[in-house]
Amino acid sequence: MNIQIPDNIAAIKSYQPGKTIPQLQEEYGWDKVAILWNNENTLGYSPKSKEAVIKAYESINYYPDPLSVDLRSHLAKKFNKKQEQIIMGNGSESVLMLAIRALCSGEDEFLTSEGGFVIIYNWARINNVRCVSMPMTENYGFDLEAIKSRINRNTKVIYLANINNPTGTMISGAELESFMQHVPDHILVIVDEAYFEYSEALHPDFPNSLEMDYPNLLTLRTFSKAYGIAGVRLGFAVGHEKIIASMMKAKLTFEPTALAQAAGIGALNDKEFLKKTIDNNTKGLKYFYKELDRLGISYVPSYGNFVMTVWKNKEEVMRIFDGLMKQGVLVRPLMPPLEHCIRISVGRPEENEHCIEALEER
Repeated sequence: MNIQIPDNIAAIKSYQPGKTIPQLQEEYGWDKVAILWNNENTLGYSPKSKEAVIKAYESINYYPDPLSVDLRSHLAKKFNKKQEQIIMGNGSESVLMLAIRALCSGEDEFLTSEGGFVIIYNWARINNVRCVSMPMTENYGFDLEAIKSRINRNTKVIYLANINNPTGTMISGAELESFMQHVPDHILVIVDEAYFEYSEALHPDFPNSLEMDYPNLLTLRTFSKAYGIAGVRLGFAVGHEKIIASMMKAKLTFEPTALAQAAGIGALNDKEFLKKTIDNNTKGLKYFYKELDRLGISYVPSYGNFVMTVWKNKEEVMRIFDGLMKQGVLVRPLMPPLEHCIRISVGRPEENEHCIEALEER
């Protein structure tokens, strides 16, 4: 085959999915399983979301609304924004891709931190945008001073995750305000708040970037975490109308699907399920902290629906990971520079207990 693959694509390591749960079940013969590796909502999904999807399926032979008018209307009302300030996508990672695709070109650079959400680095490379990653702080957070010091004439987009996945660390309101005041207004700052619903409940002063008034600020949110509909892929961004209009030009015409739009509206209308999910997470994190302290396992306090445990080295991580896998506990060993860490999602109480029981036998 003589077709030349572009260097930026050839350099990317393809995502390598692991075995499916049924395949692993057959291999290990688990009596019970705790799926705690993808930060999913193991409580399930909103019944109202399911009802909305079933109703929407009656017109599945037609293309979805390309502007997601109903869903954007619900979000605009919820956040006191204009519809023109909101864009929908197939998950918040898709919306991030739209921002890079619509705004970056030539020598533009994408500036962020090491130890963040793995996919963000690939999204920059796929779009042939240079990605510059600054080292984390000693406490596994985004080093905002280091990021500010690296801004140059080529910096076009800065990505901040609040909270950060997989470390669970947060950026305070004062820190974010100070950062925004020092960033030139021709640079777009993307704040990823995928875990906001959990974070707001875990920290009384957790910052809501949607309440900040900066035209160069773009906020990402998702329905994949607290709302429990990761499987339909639905996320959105809120920002200045000019930025959103540019992103709309780069969006797939019929993204997201009609079923995803319906699922989102149903989920927004189910406050009871959302509260149940948040309460389960808050209790689950407290349980993990208590038990990890008892077991002498180091961890980083989290403001999401997971906790990052810290081990001696990669070898110990893989030993722990393999031992947990044999007992039906699925957790996430991390990549460099966090190869000495394991991320554990908060699950249902019985899943959390199963995880701790397995860790006791490490």
